[in-house]
Amino acid sequence: MYSLTTSTKSLAVLAAAFVLAGCSNEPTLAPTPTIEVLVSQPVLEKIADWDVYTGTVDAKESLEVRARVRGHIKDVRFTEGEEIAAGKDLYVIDADPFQADLKQAQGQLSTWEAKLKLAEEKIAFYKPLAEKGSVSKEELLKVIADKEESIGGIATTRGKILEAELNIGYCTIKSEIAGKVGEALFTKGDLVNSSGADSLLTTIVGVDPMYVYFYVHERIYQDYRKLLLARSAKEPTPPGTKLKIPVEMAIGSDPNFAYKGFVDFVDNRVDPATSSIKVRAKFDNPKGPDGRRLLTAGLFARLRITLAEPYLATLVADRAILADQSLKYVLVVNKANKNVVERVDIEPANRVQENGLRVVNAGLKGGEWVIVEGVNRARPGASVAPKDGPMPRRPTPKN
Repeated sequence: MYSLTTSTKSLAVLAAAFVLAGCSNEPTLAPTPTIEVLVSQPVLEKIADWDVYTGTVDAKESLEVRARVRGHIKDVRFTEGEEIAAGKDLYVIDADPFQADLKQAQGQLSTWEAKLKLAEEKIAFYKPLAEKGSVSKEELLKVIADKEESIGGIATTRGKILEAELNIGYCTIKSEIAGKVGEALFTKGDLVNSSGADSLLTTIVGVDPMYVYFYVHERIYQDYRKLLLARSAKEPTPPGTKLKIPVEMAIGSDPNFAYKGFVDFVDNRVDPATSSIKVRAKFDNPKGPDGRRLLTAGLFARLRITLAEPYLATLVADRAILADQSLKYVLVVNKANKNVVERVDIEPANRVQENGLRVVNAGLKGGEWVIVEGVNRARPGASVAPKDGPMPRRPTPKN
């Protein structure tokens, strides 16, 4: 009995040793690698909110140059596409037929003036004789009628002289405005008419300043006015000075709002169908290095108007903001608690700034370490390996 018990104990000891030996040969599992993320603290910057509108660049003035008399083109005195000053000679029409009309009318005037003088002398001679009965009243009345006819003939002839002089003046066609002249639709030797399609010679559009028309909601327009009144209260302007709403403009897809102007016209009524009002912005049109104007009528433009005074805002990179249905949040690293990832719900602004940052209106205090790279790998509650860096942003165009 004793030997059996002893043998049983020995087997148990051997089995336990075998088990321990087997466990010691199993490979040890490696720890899960820590996720590396880039973290940045929110940026505190002074910014200003703005609205963007679209419109088309338009000339302040435009002119259709038309012939006012019929005749042959004698000379063309401009170069197509050049910028001209007001009063510049454009076309010269042959004035010889109108010079002939003028000389003929001047000759007729002399004839009528001579007839008037003769009629006045006859009246002075016949009137006392008619009173004595030596000359019949019919003869006196006839010379009086001759005088009236002469007066009418003089007035009519003077009108013909004026018409001929005007036609001669119309033969030299000048530009009524300064601007850029278009295509010459007639050349030397062509016959032009004084009416219809054949009277259009060329067109001219103003080049400086330029206008852009756009539509603003009436409520937003009232906000602009309140902003101006607030600014004028802080910075009083001289009496009689008109308050101006500043406007910035970018052309086409250019991100640079390089052109600075102001609102110079607001329509006199609000469109009840859209609750919007027509507004016009005015911009200077400088010349480029090649001497040509930078703005041309018809260009697509984007306009930016500041909504309120600049304020200090909290901003984070737009790519760091995540969405959970209607909720927006960011992932932050709690460095005081073993670099654990935490979720923070935020209230971001609707607009992304030009530098790629978005304003956070609520949710962040400014000292958090926000994950800006690696957000797709990080999960709330997990530990990560954070690497500090500046808040990433895209380059901002220089105005």
